[in-house]
Amino acid sequence: MFRPKSTTTMRFAAVLAAGLLAGVAAVPGSASAAPAQTASPQPVWRTDVTGSRIEKKSLIGLVPGGMARSVRLTGLVKTQFFDFGVRSDDVVSRAAVDLAFTTSASVLPTVSQLNFYLNGELQQSFTLEKEMIGSPATLSVALNPKSIRTQNQITIEFIGHVKSVCENPADDSLWLEVGAQSRLVLEKSRIRLGNDIAKLPAPFVDAASGDATRLPFVFPAAPESRMKEAAAVLAGWAGRIAGWRGADFPVQFNALPAPGHFIVFATNDKRPEFLKDFPQVKGPQVTVADSPNSLWGKMLVVAGRDEADLLVAAKTLVREGNVMIGDTFRPGPFKETPPREAYDAPAWLPVGRTVAFSKIIEYPGQLSSRGYRMPPVQIPVRLAPDLYMTGDANLTLSVKYRTTKPMTGEAAQFRAFLNGALIDSDPTAAKTGQGERVIGLPGFYGALVDNAEGTLALRPQNVLSFTVDYERIADGGTPENCKSVMLLPHQMEIEPVSTIRLEGLYHQAQMPNLKLFTTAGWPFTKYADLSGTAVVIAEGASASEVSTMLNAVGRFAAQTGAVGEHVRVVSSTADRAAAERDLLVIGRVSTKMSDINAQNALELRTSVERAVASRRALEESLQAPAAGVMAEPVAAIVGFESPLQSGRSVVALLSEGPASSLELNARLASPQALMNLSGTTAVIAGDAAASFTVGERYTVGDLPWYHTVWMKLSSHPGWLALCAILSALAIGLSVFLFMRRWVGRRE
Repeated sequence: MFRPKSTTTMRFAAVLAAGLLAGVAAVPGSASAAPAQTASPQPVWRTDVTGSRIEKKSLIGLVPGGMARSVRLTGLVKTQFFDFGVRSDDVVSRAAVDLAFTTSASVLPTVSQLNFYLNGELQQSFTLEKEMIGSPATLSVALNPKSIRTQNQITIEFIGHVKSVCENPADDSLWLEVGAQSRLVLEKSRIRLGNDIAKLPAPFVDAASGDATRLPFVFPAAPESRMKEAAAVLAGWAGRIAGWRGADFPVQFNALPAPGHFIVFATNDKRPEFLKDFPQVKGPQVTVADSPNSLWGKMLVVAGRDEADLLVAAKTLVREGNVMIGDTFRPGPFKETPPREAYDAPAWLPVGRTVAFSKIIEYPGQLSSRGYRMPPVQIPVRLAPDLYMTGDANLTLSVKYRTTKPMTGEAAQFRAFLNGALIDSDPTAAKTGQGERVIGLPGFYGALVDNAEGTLALRPQNVLSFTVDYERIADGGTPENCKSVMLLPHQMEIEPVSTIRLEGLYHQAQMPNLKLFTTAGWPFTKYADLSGTAVVIAEGASASEVSTMLNAVGRFAAQTGAVGEHVRVVSSTADRAAAERDLLVIGRVSTKMSDINAQNALELRTSVERAVASRRALEESLQAPAAGVMAEPVAAIVGFESPLQSGRSVVALLSEGPASSLELNARLASPQALMNLSGTTAVIAGDAAASFTVGERYTVGDLPWYHTVWMKLSSHPGWLALCAILSALAIGLSVFLFMRRWVGRRE
């Protein structure tokens, strides 16, 4: 078995040998015995631990859901949870919470306190002293690192008082605000894990920490098409797991990346220099091995006799149900999976089917909420971005819920929200604590992608929220007649059998539309396995261009929840696959741009369209300009109808050189980046990005003809009025002729 020799192991052996020699030299009576000296403490050497590093995370950013902007604790909301994860190859040696906070000036010192818990274990309790009241203050709270697990939760509990007797827990003067400067501080060390392929996707993709994934890909040289396809499949696998966190896939040719985990491709006759001693293989094979240049890193070696074996190894690895043991996985007989149907992405809600909430939640416990004032239960709902809503649409929620029964003198109300806007409310049953609501979601007439933020209607990406709010008047009374109230925490459960159903929505989009591409990867994600996609990239593409391809495919998988197992990679538009599919073109800016304006954008689009239509190899048809494009390097995203087949689309990701390619890749790797782009052509220069709508447009979809006519007329009020007049004249004339004929018969 190929196991690169660890530099740490050799260092440890040298230190051990030196220690043994020193021990022998110090034996009494030895001819070379040194004078006796006081022994000094020696460091403890561990070959599986690297030097420590400090990580700081914003505490407010760790609030469940990741959307909190501030945290306020009160007499009714006494606790706040903060979630964080630790990678499987990290060891935490020290942990602390640096809390910045401000309390109300009315809070009583010495009797008020803050309690800190880690995974349910009390860590420290602090009394709020007088100098901490009414002005910004800080606390540093040490956490027990031995209590830290893969998934962790910090709880801060505020026990505040504003009166010594007859206190009202709902008093507006009883509060503590957690400052934005609050941090979770972790001192971590990397450890070298065993070569266990059963632990995949860890450590190569580890979603526990919530951080973006950075996973380098290493090739022997500029890869050919089948090797690129294998890499694209694995990039989709990693991108799907990383999800909303983002994933970046830098590329290197025949060179080791920076110390860390990476994926490397090798065939029996083509392999990087550092894998020259890797054994010859007899078929597709995936091996987990130690990285040659890292004390803790791993490499995932995707090997085969030829490039066809690499593609089989990649496609087999990403499928569910594999039984993998040891450090090497050798797939059995390979069979291609059938292509997916259009619009069946796992992350998208299907139209025309009733879907239970249990099918769309992302983690256990997502349908539960508890506390004195319960946070909302939130369910993300993604839709195909090209959906078109008509007046016949039927959007229905059937929600079943259970909640703690209101106490005597207490009232409770169930509320439902769509993207933060109230869509329904209902008093909860005092006797049973159970309820059921059928809610019609608000709709409109038009394309979902055109629905502006803040409007009360569906969008391609939505959040459904459910809460139950309790109300109780807590009268503190008087010192002579004190009334105390015991407030118990509440709990709400949304039943997993609750359903959502969407009907009467069609598919219609005016193309090209970069907003559809940047928000949902459309049109390529129409088929979640990318069976309708061909990537056009030069045979000798640079490392940064291959990285652009991988980042784009990884972004698609994060948006659909599926791996693009059927993507095709070609180097020329003359390839038959290019004419049958939507094209993702990776190349270089092919025209000089003196400025970022509509004229330059149109010239760029025309140049790329001409190159695609030429049916030549991409490196020949898409030549970069001889001189620099602009003083600042630019990248561009260009969309147009495929000149090879009507109704098919082309999206080109172009860069001028390494600097602009780096900027484009960084934006592709970030889920939220590029979201503000629209139109048909976008130009990126440094931190700036501009969108333009230039060139011809076309329409794709299955909208019925009568809705298509109405859609076109509704955008032209003059024509709509003329058609109404003509319709009235035609109806009036028909009635007049009918009446004349009827009267003539009577005569």
